[in-house]
Amino acid sequence: MEKEVKESSIGQNAIDLNQPISRLNTWAEKYDLRQALFGAEDVLPMWVADMDLPTPPFILDALRERLAHPILGYTLAPASVYKAVCDWQAQHGYQVSASQILFTHNVANGLFLAVQALTQLNDAVLIMPPIYPPFAKAVTLNQRQLVSTPLVLIDQQYQIDWVAVEQAIQQHSVKLLLFCNPHNPSGRVWHRDELRRLAELCLRYKVIIVSDEIHSDLVYSPYQHTPMASLSADIAQQTLTLSSPGKTFNLAGLQIGYAIAANPQHKSALQAACARVKIEDLNLMALVALQAAYCEQGKAWRDALLNHFTDNINRLDTFLGEHFPLVKLVRPQASYLVWLDFRTMFADHQALKTWLIDQAKLGLNDGLSYGESGRGFMRINLAVPRSTLEQALLQLGQAAASIDAQPLPLKSG
Repeated sequence: MEKEVKESSIGQNAIDLNQPISRLNTWAEKYDLRQALFGAEDVLPMWVADMDLPTPPFILDALRERLAHPILGYTLAPASVYKAVCDWQAQHGYQVSASQILFTHNVANGLFLAVQALTQLNDAVLIMPPIYPPFAKAVTLNQRQLVSTPLVLIDQQYQIDWVAVEQAIQQHSVKLLLFCNPHNPSGRVWHRDELRRLAELCLRYKVIIVSDEIHSDLVYSPYQHTPMASLSADIAQQTLTLSSPGKTFNLAGLQIGYAIAANPQHKSALQAACARVKIEDLNLMALVALQAAYCEQGKAWRDALLNHFTDNINRLDTFLGEHFPLVKLVRPQASYLVWLDFRTMFADHQALKTWLIDQAKLGLNDGLSYGESGRGFMRINLAVPRSTLEQALLQLGQAAASIDAQPLPLKSG
């Protein structure tokens, strides 16, 4: 029997992760955009990557303590915040100095700034779809050449197409690689040897690596996160790392992001890009939250979250196996986001979307937003209380009957 984690193991700050919390009337994007995105207010939203779980109480306590002071003026990031980032990255075997850190407003913002700073107009930038939508947008909206080498799904895990990657780099004279480590949307944790092989390709062809590592804290045992820049001094000089406590501690609303650049030229270029749009440091509450998150309590909170997410992933996997065997779950090795493969069940992507919204009453991330290789897929967010997941499964079960009553263009099993 699955063991359900009721509370986090953080002493006096223990909290029930299965306690439902209403987000209505809190300006929550996940809920307030239902009509605009799905054409209905009654869908259960399990799309955008924030949690329907509480921000840790030790972070809220730190924010309350700062708010006890009546002045919220211009703020300078203290040395202690830089040290918190360095100490947090050290747990992944990544030795960072404060001089290498530059704050952005979020990781997506960092992707756009990196493209602006490290490439010129019409330069080729490589991505590997299916991939987080801002990767492609950071390229095209900045008038760079988008080069895609799709990942290959083998035994329900994505693999890099090494031949295609090297050919693309050579053919298009690629200047920049936007890489997701761990991968979003599938939760794939890249092995050290894969990262080294990719990095050596980039070193050989002088391709700068921008590594989005925002999901790096949420890795399931026995997998381990390896920061790209930690592999060697040479690779660090060729890599710009982007990260944030936003996913791990549910802080997206505070807009916290940072870049780590071992190469002084890369950092200077990024600073210049920030200066052109007047981005300076983080806001006061973001600084307080970042420092409060990156501590020993933060590690214990993360471990409790991973137990909770594992329970939810197992529950969804079991349900699909029993009721929707044609739907394949791409088992995440990291993150609370789960990539669902409906291709055997639905021949038509629009029919899949219609069925999920109109019959299952679920609002999920559209696989096509991650590129053409996302056709037939959907991403579901399992950072929810168990009751929310059970409601989603109930609605899926009820929608199964609609397939028989109103035949859709289904593929045979």
